[in-house]
Parts: sequence; C-alpha cells; structure tokens
Amino acid sequence: MKGKISKVVWLVLAGIFTAALSGSNTAVDRNPDPKAGMKVFWDKGCIRCHPVLGQGGSIGPDLTRSPALGDSFQLTAAMWNHAPQMWQRMEAEHFVLPTFDVTEMEDLFAFLAMVRSFDEPGDANAGRQLFQTKRCVECHSIRGQGAHVGPDLTSVASLRNPVAWVAAMWNHATGMFAVLNQRNVAFPEFQGTEMVDLQSYIHSMGSGEQQRQDYLLPPSALRGEALFRTKQCVVCHSIGGLGGEVGPDLGRTVLPQRYGEIAVVMWNHAPQMNRLATATAVPYPNFQPQELADVLAYLNSLPATPRGNAAAGARVFSAEGCSACHATAAGETSAGPNLTSLELSLSPASVGTTMWNHGPKMLQRMEQFSIPWPLFSSQELADVLAYLESIQLPDRPPASEGGQR
Repeated sequence: MKGKISKVVWLVLAGIFTAALSGSNTAVDRNPDPKAGMKVFWDKGCIRCHPVLGQGGSIGPDLTRSPALGDSFQLTAAMWNHAPQMWQRMEAEHFVLPTFDVTEMEDLFAFLAMVRSFDEPGDANAGRQLFQTKRCVECHSIRGQGAHVGPDLTSVASLRNPVAWVAAMWNHATGMFAVLNQRNVAFPEFQGTEMVDLQSYIHSMGSGEQQRQDYLLPPSALRGEALFRTKQCVVCHSIGGLGGEVGPDLGRTVLPQRYGEIAVVMWNHAPQMNRLATATAVPYPNFQPQELADVLAYLNSLPATPRGNAAAGARVFSAEGCSACHATAAGETSAGPNLTSLELSLSPASVGTTMWNHGPKMLQRMEQFSIPWPLFSSQELADVLAYLESIQLPDRPPASEGGQR
C-alpha cells in the first residue's frame, strides 16, 4: 500500500509543491511552512488514512476537499470531535499513534490550507473555446501564432506556480484597458472555473523546455500585512473597519479559497480598481508572485480566525464537563492539569497538539468515570480558547503568531 502511495501521491505533491514553494523561511518571525507540513503529513502516516487531492488512503476523508474544514479552528474541532474514533480505528489497523510538537502541527495545518487552495485540473478544450469567445485571440499569440497587439502568452504558459499565474493576470490587466477602449472591445469577465480552463489551455501550449519553477518562500501573513499598507490597498479597503471605505472591508469578507476563484475575482475587479485608482491618484498595485502570496496569506488569515468570547467560552467549558477535571483558579488542584499556567500559547495548533498527544490517556480516564468525550464547534473552540486566555497567570509565555489575536 505504501509503495503505491509513494508513486502516486509523492510524485504529484512533490511536483506541485516544488513549483509552489521552495527554500526555507528565513524571516525573523517564524511562519508555518507548508512544505515542511507536507513532510509531516507523510512521515507521521496521515497519508495512510487520509487522501490528498483524491490520492492516498481511503479510511478517512480527504482533508483538502471537505468544505467543513476551511480553517484551523474547524480542522482542530473536527480532530477533537473525531479523535476517539480515529484512535480506535488506528488501533484496529495496527497503526502506531504518532505524536506532534506544535511546530509540526502548525506546518501540517499550513500544508492542508495550501493544498485546499489548489484547483482541480482545468479543461484545456474548454479553455481553447474561451480563448476564442473572450476574444483573447484578437490580441494575443501563443508560440508566435496569432495576433501581436498584446504580448505572446508563451511566457505565461511556462508558469507552473498558481500564485504566479494569478499575479501575471492581475498585472497584465492594466495594459489592456487603453487598447480595449481604442478597439471598442469590452473587458472580458470570467466566472466559475473558466480561468482555470483558460490557464490549462495556455499551459498546454507551452514548451516543456521552457517550464519555470517560480520558487517561492512559504507565504507570510506578516509580510502580507506590511505589503497591504505599502501597496496602498488600505486607502480603499478597510480591515475590520480600519481603513478606506471605497472598496469592501476585506477583514469581514470571506475570500475565495482556490487560486482559480481568486484569479476570477481579481480579474473582474481590475477595471473598477483602475478607475478608482485613477480618481484617487493611488497607483494601481502590481505584485510579484511572492508579494501576492504574502498578501493573500494575510487576507486569508483574517476571516479564518473566529473571534472568541471569553464569557461564552466559560459556559461551554462548564457545559462540556471540562471543569470536572481541570481547575481554572490559581492554587487549585484537580485530576487534570490546572489550566491557569499553560506552557504553550493558545492556538488551534497547540490545542490540536495537546489533544492528540495526551488525548488517549484523557479518554481512558473519562471512560473509567463514564464521562462523555466533549464535542465542540469551531466557534465554541474559539470561545473556550478566549476563556482560557483570560484566566492565564501573568508569567505565562507570550502568545505566538498563530494564536488568538
């Protein structure tokens, strides 16, 4: 079984990730590394139960395609709720239960988030038709064949990195406005998977010798936040009510997850963006692939983090029976650890790590006393983390970047 997976999954994922990510994260503030997370997914044996993009084990669900696992809180809640069944099945299959440290869990979450952003393979034939019906052929050539009003798209055909493709499309839009106006041609808009189909067609027309890797560092939300300001996006867009009001508040908007969907939204938005940029004297922002990856990481980190409510978390903590085993006041003793001086910063990854490593003993003790395993929704988990954060003693370690904000 493992040999079959290594031929299918490892080659597929290694090819995708070599194009999408490379190198090590050299930033001072550590960001989770999706490439390292892919190795964790493999080395810890997750691939034996869970498929990735449809390839791998079939015991558990594909964690990259389930709509219910869209962010780290949802993923942690799902892990927590299904842990007893997972441990039971792993024991039945004679799988050795792996353990994680927080860094590995953060990288694993980053890997799953990255892979969820990959598009399903596009339809090159549909893309060829779009190239005609959207009138791209009237301005562009591919490998020298076609019109020469705009650039030859062979350079775009060589892009393997999905972020580089989105960046190229966004940056290219500005050069089209004046030409389309002169030719009295409407700006072409796309919907659904049309952008992915078009990319598949253009990619199929590229030369194998011209394939470019477009290596990127793991995307950084910290760098993305800085770019959001320096590119002057904040002049038009607010984040949680802070910033411009010309465009939508991107801190309260659930953005598309897959790159093809992101490309459609950005492309269709480009004409309005260009008009507003001209009216406000703000330069239309161009992005290098690394810059766009960082900005998207920043924007995706905003709505993906539910805002926990400490009061609601206290009620959930009590209702789920957590207080029967864990003390929540300084100096109190309890069957489980006192939760006022947690060694790890509170985040979905740290909770998932602690639950996975110590959960089997916790479950065994609960079963001895006929205590049901507690279940949480993603919002309830966020609320409980907010509550636990509120009861921490002053000498607790500071929260990491991946923790509650």
